[in-house]
Amino acid sequence: MLERWMQDKKRRLYVIIGIITTGILSISVIALMCVMVFSTQNANCWNDDTTIDDGGTSIGGDWKDPNSATHKAIQHAIDRFHKEIKMSGDNIAAAIAIGLRESGFNPKAVNPAGSVKGIWQWGAGGINGNRYGDTADTVQAQVQLAINELHSSHKATLIGLAAANNINSSMVAWDTKFEGVGENDPQRKVADTAKTAEEVKKVFKLDYAGDIDVFDGGNNDSGSSDTSSDANSSAMSDASCDTGLDTNTDGLPVKGKYNITGGYPNYAGLTGAEHYGADFQTVNHTMTGGESNVYAVHDGTVVAKSFDSVGGNWLVIKGTDGVFTYYGHAPTQSAIVVNTGDKVSAGQHISHEGQTGEATGIHVHFAVQTKDQYNWAPESKGLKSPGLYLKLPSKAGTNVVIPSGPFDSSTGKSDK
Repeated sequence: MLERWMQDKKRRLYVIIGIITTGILSISVIALMCVMVFSTQNANCWNDDTTIDDGGTSIGGDWKDPNSATHKAIQHAIDRFHKEIKMSGDNIAAAIAIGLRESGFNPKAVNPAGSVKGIWQWGAGGINGNRYGDTADTVQAQVQLAINELHSSHKATLIGLAAANNINSSMVAWDTKFEGVGENDPQRKVADTAKTAEEVKKVFKLDYAGDIDVFDGGNNDSGSSDTSSDANSSAMSDASCDTGLDTNTDGLPVKGKYNITGGYPNYAGLTGAEHYGADFQTVNHTMTGGESNVYAVHDGTVVAKSFDSVGGNWLVIKGTDGVFTYYGHAPTQSAIVVNTGDKVSAGQHISHEGQTGEATGIHVHFAVQTKDQYNWAPESKGLKSPGLYLKLPSKAGTNVVIPSGPFDSSTGKSDK
């Protein structure tokens, strides 16, 4: 009897141990899966919250002395970066600290072994190319060169800085996109550079936010065109891992509250004029503000960008799905922030609402063509209703007519 009782106790104990073990294993597996999923989703993102070793040593020199040439050179760079690019204090502190690391912020610094020179040690011939060109060996000229590059060949740096929200992520943006070194490269001297950046921020009182306009329509002092590119699109994708730039996940050419002010196939209902597209007008519309941004509705390539008396300033995207989409009436050519040949992603900011051409009010004329990127006139073969292609509210239907709205792009429902 006692032996049977003991065996029963053992069996119960084994069952309990088995349940506990299974539970622990299940929790461990779930936790591991979560870590794997998170790691996969963020494999191309840097971690803004990475703790930097407090043991770093600040880079020395006379740069803290207000009367020194180095201090004055740094102040010049700070003033221009802040005024002309609207970089944040953290952005600027990172760029200055990296300049101190690279050259002691000396515009005449030269490293013949690496064929590099200047404050940020640009390639000056040889294995590193010749980014430096005929730039003068002065602070003024080199800061101008940096600004030129941020607006053109190295705009990926600007995109990274716009998305950065502290010194660490600002350092990563400048080092990986401007200096061209890997995030984990030891030559970054992360702890020392970060320590220096913190001191730069304190000494020069860089306690302010940034307001970088990544695509400023060429309104800069660089003398270079302001364009998008494959590299910039990739950088925007990378930056979206962080705070993100202005994008749209609603699948429409506008976001927020909007009206459909012109329909398909007629402008104002079944008795209106021919209108083989749909006009989208955001409720709070201007021709410059972010509330009037126009977005790509699919991944693709910009195949045309031009002006005519009907569509005003317009662009056409050929989607990876083989469909052509048209975006018309932008205020200016520079308000279209992408150029022919650029790769774009769905939801990427590409233009602004406007009223150039035959337009009576600020809006974007959106059209869909399945055969030809040039045939947008009424009744052209291949034209389709936007109602067949976009996720429009059911009220808009296949043949979109007006008045329709206001709608909310995030819900797809009438806002009445």
